[in-house]
Amino acid sequence: MLFSPLAQADDTTWTAGSSHVGTVTVPIENGPNVVWKCDGTTCRLTGPWGKELSIDSCQNLVIRVGKISFYKNSAGKIWTKNSAELKECNQVAD
Repeated sequence: MLFSPLAQADDTTWTAGSSHVGTVTVPIENGPNVVWKCDGTTCRLTGPWGKELSIDSCQNLVIRVGKISFYKNSAGKIWTKNSAELKECNQVAD
């Protein structure tokens, strides 16, 4: 059985609802720059950067792609359009 070095067991995938198309380089809090891949409906990022959602990381994405309709990860965390966290995140686009 082969294991891909790109999808390790400790990796988490984040997704954000966005109409942006293309790749977006975004700094993450206390970490490196990361690259989101956006297809016009969803922006996606996978990596070993923890299991939580971060206002800072969310806002860094929103600054580049505009307001998002959700923010979630494969660890089961989610901010929906009605959540206070997503509203705070999207404030940087105003």
